[in-house]
Amino acid sequence: MSQRRTSPGRPRTKPAEERRADLLDAAERVFVEKGIDAARLDEITDRADVAIGTLYLHFRSKNDLLAAVRARFNDRLVERQNAVVRAMPADDWIGRVDAWLSDAVRAYVEHAELHDVLYDHTPINAKTTMQVSSENAHMEAFRQLITERPDAPAGAPDPAMAANLIYSAWYGATHALLHHEAVDIDRLANELIADITDLAHRYLRIEDGS
Repeated sequence: MSQRRTSPGRPRTKPAEERRADLLDAAERVFVEKGIDAARLDEITDRADVAIGTLYLHFRSKNDLLAAVRARFNDRLVERQNAVVRAMPADDWIGRVDAWLSDAVRAYVEHAELHDVLYDHTPINAKTTMQVSSENAHMEAFRQLITERPDAPAGAPDPAMAANLIYSAWYGATHALLHHEAVDIDRLANELIADITDLAHRYLRIEDGS
């Protein structure tokens, strides 16, 4: 096992929340570089500049650490997209939906490597409820936005069903885009955003009214 390095001039102690954040940051880097299975806890503690015992004060196992990294990833994603929606006028529901979908695609593109490491891996003995609840936090934010539609026209689809369908469409299409041997991902992402928002408008019957 490697020896922990101590950086000259660095404080010997930090608040527990900072130590936990350092461990999560280090875990993200090691998971991306090595993969979940090959990642070692001692390498993560080396990167975070803490003792292995400090890690076990915060996380029971590598699976527990992975769950925490996933949860933080999703929390940050939800916070980011909530901020994008709040930046739009409160009475522009269509604009808020478009902004959410556009940023969802861009966020996935920006963080594709970390996302795929975290969600393409199923740890041994993992509780699937943790994975489902983390993903649902993001979907639930979109579902809530769809249910806020004012004066939906006659014949508009059920909000929950519409949210599930549109969410699945953007997520699946973006995943496929990022795993396609394409050179100009940014251009294709812009085209995908246009297609997804058009699909959402048609399915939600926005042309019939907001």
